[in-house]
Amino acid sequence: MVKTERTSTDVLVIRIEGRLDAASRPIVEPAITRELQSVPCAIVDLSGVPFVGSEGLRLFLMLRRQQGSARMLLCNMQDHVREVFEISGLLPLFDVFTAQHEAEHAARGNPT
Repeated sequence: MVKTERTSTDVLVIRIEGRLDAASRPIVEPAITRELQSVPCAIVDLSGVPFVGSEGLRLFLMLRRQQGSARMLLCNMQDHVREVFEISGLLPLFDVFTAQHEAEHAARGNPT
């Protein structure tokens, strides 16, 4: 459900696989929270997320509030997941990138 890796530029990438809803939140939330606490910046790859429900949106809001000085960059959103973020009004709260390499570029402090 949640996998992590370090890129060649030492950026943490958190990959989420599966639906983000009430059933998956108890699994996904602690894994992501733990990872975000250990780094100044992380990329959350949503390419494997086909659905985001209200609990998934709440998860991202909670992560946004708790991230402190850490940066959380989102990338690879499927169109319908991006639409849920847009309709809910949450999209402007996050740094969202079309591709992981764009997010990595931003994570290194380079403008896109």
